[in-house]
Amino acid sequence: MLLSCEQENVQEEEILPAIRIRILNGCGHRNAAADYRSYLIDYNVDVIGVGNTGKYIYNRSIIVVKRDDGQDLERLMRYTGITRRVFALNPQTDESFQIILGKDFREYMKQ
Repeated sequence: MLLSCEQENVQEEEILPAIRIRILNGCGHRNAAADYRSYLIDYNVDVIGVGNTGKYIYNRSIIVVKRDDGQDLERLMRYTGITRRVFALNPQTDESFQIILGKDFREYMKQ
């Protein structure tokens, strides 16, 4: 049986562990983090929490890397389309990544 590349990728994603993330509203749009959580439900992502940043100062969305896992970072960037990232490594956190939503967050919610 021949599988297309897309089918092979879907099967591969199903056997990989879910990426543990936290989503933070950094732009101040009401329910941005919860809405984005709903968007990610179709992906191999375990959203362990949503919340707000201390200040709503983010114009552009960004991935905060908490655990240095290049493969999961690539997967998360592919799922979300967000390529901006910053490293704030902390092996004591529950999540591997945080997504801070900027004012551009709707651009990353593909229909």
